Amino acid sequence: MTNQRYEAAAPLTVPEGDPLKVSTRGAADRGDRNVRMPSVNGRGGETGAAAGMGLDYARTFAIGFGMMAICAAWALYNAYVPIKLKDLGLGTATVGIIMGVDNVFGLSVQPLFGILSDSVRTRWGRRLPFALVAAPACAAALVLIAVAPGVSSTVVAVVAYAVLMSTWRAPIVALMPDVTPSPLRSRANGIINFMGSIGSVAALAGGSLLYGRFGMSAAFGAGALIMLIAIVSLGIMVREPPEFVSGPGARGVRLPTWAQFGSSILPAVRFDASTRRSFILILVVLFSYSVGGNAVETYFTLYATHDLHMKPAAAGGVLTFYAIGAILFAIAAGSIGNRIGRRPTMSIGLVCCMAIFIPMTWMGSTFLVIPEALAFGILWTLVFVNALPWITQLGGVESTGTMTAYYYLATAGGAAISPLAFGLIQQATGEYRWMFLYAAGFFLVALVCMPFIRHGEAPGTLPA
Repeated sequence: MTNQRYEAAAPLTVPEGDPLKVSTRGAADRGDRNVRMPSVNGRGGETGAAAGMGLDYARTFAIGFGMMAICAAWALYNAYVPIKLKDLGLGTATVGIIMGVDNVFGLSVQPLFGILSDSVRTRWGRRLPFALVAAPACAAALVLIAVAPGVSSTVVAVVAYAVLMSTWRAPIVALMPDVTPSPLRSRANGIINFMGSIGSVAALAGGSLLYGRFGMSAAFGAGALIMLIAIVSLGIMVREPPEFVSGPGARGVRLPTWAQFGSSILPAVRFDASTRRSFILILVVLFSYSVGGNAVETYFTLYATHDLHMKPAAAGGVLTFYAIGAILFAIAAGSIGNRIGRRPTMSIGLVCCMAIFIPMTWMGSTFLVIPEALAFGILWTLVFVNALPWITQLGGVESTGTMTAYYYLATAGGAAISPLAFGLIQQATGEYRWMFLYAAGFFLVALVCMPFIRHGEAPGTLPA
């Protein structure tokens, strides 16, 4: 139910000067001026933030097709794979280990392909080839998860899917920071997540109907089709700039060294004492809300089927309302972050989510779960939409890639351990409802850190 899957990877050396061109009729390049933009005569544009900079909405929505594909796949995966694993007779902690494997690859495979996407030069550019090649393979792996007959074959399909997703999520997420000025990244990230939420709604709504009538194979087949349509749309609408397109005979890839790979996971940072304190606390915030939110994401459908005695298709259908809430508020959440500040916006979101979760521990019912899912979808956007721009602002233009690395280290790390941690709690208590109190506790840890963070806001919002 969270969006950790939506933002699970980005290149860990994100450059600030690699703009994209989007082929859309009638869409003029509005010139995001904190990156070097090609001029009409091909000689290059200006550098540095400039007054009057504006978000290129056509380009941002086009990039969002990549996130739509990612979210459609993860929505079905999160909703129904835990149910299948339990039906195969696995314990909750074992399910948690399997459901956390993608985040383990997020800490290993994704950094490597993040670096590769910086170095690749092909006729299609450096980012898009990863999606165009790996996304169809992911779609096939998604179908294999549904049709696998036993535990071993299902686990093999899950691992294959997780590895393949780790090879192209990084380049896709990198497209937005590459071309968007810092003050506009919360708004752009809202649009990207808006497109992702559309993918989630389409997959969950259609998947719920198909699951109830035809079973898991039909639902996952439809999700795979949505992935393919979204990726084809991305490939048609987005064009990378000529400097990242190889000519005849050009070398396609410059492989990173082990030193580069290691430094991408834990890159060196140099801050003064005040900024370093904010940096450490921001990492604690990111880690804490990821631990809390991922438990709900992983186990919600099991909570609905086990504790509330809902049918699996109906449980997956409830998540549609979460995704609808994210659609309704994703763009607004970015705008609110720009207006009042990212830290206050995220704090409001966490407080309100706690206000929903704590009563759900004792008052959950089939009548309340849909409006609660809708409300959570709205409120959670205040947190995840503003998180990545928050930490990347901390490092400034020169350290965007470094801050992105630590963002995903904190969020993927939290998401990797949480399924197992709560799985052990569930096995001890026998009920899934405690996941709401578990999540609220980690949200509280994040909130305690907030007042002591003095950096990370965009110019023109709150003072540092």
